Amino acid sequence: MSKILRRQLLGIFLISLALVSGPALLTGGPEGKPLVLQEMSWIDVRDYLNTSDMVIIPLGSTEQHGPQLPLGSDWYETFDISKMISARTGVVVAPVVMAGYSVYHSGFPGTLSLKPETMEQVLYETAEMLVKYGFKRIMFFNSHGGNSGVETAVVRRINQSLEAIAVAIGEGSPVQAGGERLAGVWFDEHAGIEETSMLLRLEPELVHIERAEKPVIQFSPKVQELLGLLERYPQLGPVLGGLLAVPEETKKGGSSRDISSNGIWSLGDPKAATREIGDKIVTRQTENAVKFIQAWKQAVK
Repeated sequence: MSKILRRQLLGIFLISLALVSGPALLTGGPEGKPLVLQEMSWIDVRDYLNTSDMVIIPLGSTEQHGPQLPLGSDWYETFDISKMISARTGVVVAPVVMAGYSVYHSGFPGTLSLKPETMEQVLYETAEMLVKYGFKRIMFFNSHGGNSGVETAVVRRINQSLEAIAVAIGEGSPVQAGGERLAGVWFDEHAGIEETSMLLRLEPELVHIERAEKPVIQFSPKVQELLGLLERYPQLGPVLGGLLAVPEETKKGGSSRDISSNGIWSLGDPKAATREIGDKIVTRQTENAVKFIQAWKQAVK
């Protein structure tokens, strides 16, 4: 057999393989195009399900992010990173809601918030429909801490009642464990240096860095006392969850308006944010999720 003939046969084989494999092969590489459910036809979804039963559901929020960042910062983070993961793995991304549980940020205008039970029910009913069509491996990529309780509840509910496996692969999940925090700033939790850096990487045109300013942070006496005890008693860490990121109505002094002068939760200056810092965070989260998905594809045929 001549070299030319062998090359022709190899070319025919590769084209045939691509046609049979569909989106999983055509879009699963480093240069792949993200797959977003709302951008697909039902025929596209049918063909996709012939090759994969995986889906990523991004979870974000619409809430204040200081004077320099858009209300949809968490949404852009989760959706943009989910699309990066999709481009690398060929897994469909299925956006469901753009709001999350954010009532403790409502002291600043524009914040939207869903009740935890409402959000859980919407996500669960979405999962029911996806499972009906053949999606059996559901991954939630969360980028908003306020959604963690909802995410935990819906993952458990899906696993206990549907013919599917649900897992968390975003911030706060075991998949993302081990990430380094910003050096020299122990409190940089919301709209600070790290998050401003992420938006400079993902949606730079939406960042008004000229508005950024270091906030005045005021912890309640109870929080200050607890922080003083943590070095000796690290077991007290979870108690902070009952004092911070809670609604004003709880009278614990743990809402955004109580804590921060401008909605930023950081002891650093957000003007120190850079695209390079954001790129490291985005790359790490993307790589961790891609490695997990690749392993799960190998583990379950």
